[in-house]
Amino acid sequence: MIGSIILGLVAVVLIVMGYQVWKNEKITLFHDYHYDKVAEEDKKAFCTISGIGIFIVGTGMLISAVAIGITDSMWSFIPFAAGFVFGLIMVIYAGIKYNR
Repeated sequence: MIGSIILGLVAVVLIVMGYQVWKNEKITLFHDYHYDKVAEEDKKAFCTISGIGIFIVGTGMLISAVAIGITDSMWSFIPFAAGFVFGLIMVIYAGIKYNR
């Protein structure tokens, strides 16, 4: 039970962070070497893709936390794994495309 609560809290932090980067373009939530070469005209696209990626990771974690709390099954980690993979791909893609 404690594990699902901690996972849920971390998920909420990532969801809020992803939302802030995505909607409010808070690029400074990243370390500066993750965005120091992003051109001003690419900032919106970079923030959108990266923010959605972080939001997806957090959402997958939150779904897993709820599922673990309800079922206590190892299958509950499937949403976490899927969200982590898809979200990480989006963040890496944004970094490769815009931070050059």
